[in-house]
Amino acid sequence: MRIVVTGMGIVSPIGSSVDEFWNAAINGINGIGPIKSFDASNNRSRIAGEVKDFDPKSLLSNKQIEQTDRFTQLAVYAANQAIIDAGGLDHYEPRRRAVSLGSGMGGFATFESSAERRLKNRSIPPFTVPRTMANSAAAWIATIHELKGANLTCSTACSSGGNAIGMGLDMLRAGKADAVVTGGAEACVLPLTISGFEALYALSTGFNDNAQHASRPFAKGRDGFVMGEGAAILVLEKEDTAIRRGASIYAQLAGYGCACDAAHLVAPDIDGQVAAMTAAIQDAGITPDSIDYINAHATSTPLGDVIETKAIRQLFGKHAENIIISATKSMIGHTIGASAAIGSIAAIQSLRTGMVHPTINLEEADPECDLNYAPNTAFAKTLNTALCNAFGFGGNNVSLVFSKPNV
Repeated sequence: MRIVVTGMGIVSPIGSSVDEFWNAAINGINGIGPIKSFDASNNRSRIAGEVKDFDPKSLLSNKQIEQTDRFTQLAVYAANQAIIDAGGLDHYEPRRRAVSLGSGMGGFATFESSAERRLKNRSIPPFTVPRTMANSAAAWIATIHELKGANLTCSTACSSGGNAIGMGLDMLRAGKADAVVTGGAEACVLPLTISGFEALYALSTGFNDNAQHASRPFAKGRDGFVMGEGAAILVLEKEDTAIRRGASIYAQLAGYGCACDAAHLVAPDIDGQVAAMTAAIQDAGITPDSIDYINAHATSTPLGDVIETKAIRQLFGKHAENIIISATKSMIGHTIGASAAIGSIAAIQSLRTGMVHPTINLEEADPECDLNYAPNTAFAKTLNTALCNAFGFGGNNVSLVFSKPNV
């Protein structure tokens, strides 16, 4: 049974549609700048990849806006795009339409603002709890579009979106749904969240006056990741029914692999990453030398990029030299639970267009990062199979395999 992607939607620091995002990515446009959403002057990291000019009034009523956190609003925006792009889902019974969404932090903007109000002995908004719930975005998408089947939310840190997409694949294969709206959303460019990652020494702090060069995966002198926000949604269906209803097919979602390091809560592990990539490739029924492109997790941390490079070398051996790799986070920062979903759209677009977006800010590579990362300039090559990686705190590792459709 083949599972295919028939709709895509995205809102990101470099574009609020798939075409806008992809044109910016191919041209190496950088969406990172000084934080505008709050006063970050006392933070050690004062930059982020923020979604610009986002107006929730374009899709939600004032009452709905009052009841939703920003991460939900971003998710609904991307889901609306994806479902329209898929031609709607009316072909399927409502109970056969499912949602599988990922978010690492959920409605943390609401949590932070309500906690601050409570500490000041001020009243908190009545919708504090439903706005904060990690599953609120999935619930709103289902409510707006009458998706009455399974409604799942996955929260596995930075791999959340990848696991959610994999869970959607599994649901379709198991016959538990006929269509799945899936992906990830995150909106945690926030005072407490930024401070928390600062305390872990995970964020870039050396480029506050040069934000455009702060996110520099695989580059010498990188000093941590840059926080980002956004959402990306895919519509998944069985290939035969998608063909019968005349849907456009963008790619096949061929494989899903996940593995836990069970080693350290925040430090990456080679064995877990290799295990996830291996599982995805085996699930797709292909061999490692079939992979043409990898959309890397590549957060721009000193340790993480080296570990991922070594994991790729360990699994692929000599074939690693032939794989083109790129890091979407070099342009938008790390969108946590949305990152794998955004990376999946980048991988699908690479398959469709024969273009790989560049890893920007890669003037001089770290000597331990010695593969082809498409530095600074887009790379043209016919691609058949792509891998998307997402590795998160908690030792959670996810890989997804996409391939060109057969139709």
